[in-house]
Amino acid sequence: MGTQTTALELFCGIGGFAAAAARMHIRVAEALDQSPVALGVYRLNFPDHHVRKADLEKISAGELAGFDADLWWLSPPCQPYSVRGRKKDLGDPRARSLARILEVFPKIPQKRLPQHLALENVPAFAESQARALVVGLLSDRGYHIHERQLCPTELGIPSRRPRYYLTASREELTPPEPLLLQSQARPLSAYLDPELDDPPAELLVPPEVVARFGEGFRILDPADPNAYTTCFTAAYGKSFMHAGSYLRCQTGVRRFSPMEIAALLHFPPQFRFPESLPLRKRWHLLGNSLSVAAVREVARIFSL
Repeated sequence: MGTQTTALELFCGIGGFAAAAARMHIRVAEALDQSPVALGVYRLNFPDHHVRKADLEKISAGELAGFDADLWWLSPPCQPYSVRGRKKDLGDPRARSLARILEVFPKIPQKRLPQHLALENVPAFAESQARALVVGLLSDRGYHIHERQLCPTELGIPSRRPRYYLTASREELTPPEPLLLQSQARPLSAYLDPELDDPPAELLVPPEVVARFGEGFRILDPADPNAYTTCFTAAYGKSFMHAGSYLRCQTGVRRFSPMEIAALLHFPPQFRFPESLPLRKRWHLLGNSLSVAAVREVARIFSL
């Protein structure tokens, strides 16, 4: 494949894979998603990438065969496999886009298939009907498959976000030696904005909410060297419970800012959102994104 791998991003969202690719020998040839809001954030941060809105529930074998890419990266919706999504699996309407890709995959000529393919989702995907279908289709087309779960905490990042990763290749796959990053672990304070110790009102959790639900919150002390966040979901900022962690500050308890969450996901410092994008929508998009650091670690299996 030469010195640079070309990639197709399916379900590209705000560009988590693109951010990882920028630090690897990967050029994103095409990025597709169904959300115009997510694509707006993607275009702002990766203006040189060819990005377009696509209805992946209707994509054809011919269209997929037409992409000249060595690697396909898929981050399909996780709700069909999550507890909050009631684990409806392929029966969930939000699984239709992945189901469509899997439906047409066998119709793509062998010579037009990518050399590598990777997929990311929540851990429960490993037990799903969708996963069984993915593995069966890839095996039938001659791919070698490796599966793993990875959490950013294993990479020295103080954020629990375990995810399932499937990597497949026409070549034999030999997992690389694990990166020994625990000694390079950074405390939570390294990811925080010091100016937000006195946060704006929009980040503060109302005292009456803390009094009512506080025992169920994960409220972190920014100075605690062992503090780590739990997974920020797309409901952060909307749902108080089971959507992410909170921080103590001099005026009470606050939410993490979108840029602090982006930093924990290891998006680059220059990453930004359109100024007109509401705070709630920024949290929503980040909750649907992925760990850039984990993507880079997973992609090492391809020796890219």
